[in-house]
Amino acid sequence: MSPYTVPLVSTLPPPYPVTVPEGAGRLGGGPFLEPGALVRWRFRRFDYDRHRTEVVQPMRVVRDDASGAVLWLPGGTRLQNSRIRGYEDVNPHDVPFDVRFRPAETALPRVNVPGTWTGPGVLRIVPTGLPFSVWVFRGEDGGFRGWYVNLEHAHVRAFDADGIADHYTSDHTLDLWITPDGAISFKDEDEVAGSLAGGMWTEEIARVVRREADLAIEAWHTGHWAFDREWTQWAPTGEFAEPITLI
Repeated sequence: MSPYTVPLVSTLPPPYPVTVPEGAGRLGGGPFLEPGALVRWRFRRFDYDRHRTEVVQPMRVVRDDASGAVLWLPGGTRLQNSRIRGYEDVNPHDVPFDVRFRPAETALPRVNVPGTWTGPGVLRIVPTGLPFSVWVFRGEDGGFRGWYVNLEHAHVRAFDADGIADHYTSDHTLDLWITPDGAISFKDEDEVAGSLAGGMWTEEIARVVRREADLAIEAWHTGHWAFDREWTQWAPTGEFAEPITLI
């Protein structure tokens, strides 16, 4: 992989606090995981302390070092999702905005529900200390479709009693899509507007998230290693090709 020779550093504070286990450490600081090791990717909402539900996605390590982690989520892997009670079987994007986007004090109860990752699987690249991850999407034929840049809390890592790593982050709603030829577009801007209109987000939160988008675009234009085209050629073999049954 071609390294990014001038480190990209984020000085942005997280847009809101998220509860993580005591002792969770910054990604990239070690101990590092061997290829094939299992990781649980945990998305926690800003109001996690109220409902204690979270999205949990098991993955396998492709690479893990000081620059960050590369993880693989195979198709067919069992997941845990967080859903609003009464909307357990509804795609979250189809839940009405006045139900989804409420301040923590008036948010509706949430529950954990089982799920499955559908499709051919996705490679996720998590740069150390940066508020986004890069997801390499392929079509059913295996062809590279583009980079999905998920804006989120910079990851921290903790280990359970069995030595399995947990990555903690929080999704920031706004995302980017970058085509193979480099065209960049925003995704879910309507949901950002809904978060503001419903009082779930403040203008300051939205400002920080938009700065995260600027940082991700800078990373793309300056050739950050997370966008190295060699990752678009990576393909799972052996145990990487099998769904994970950690949940």
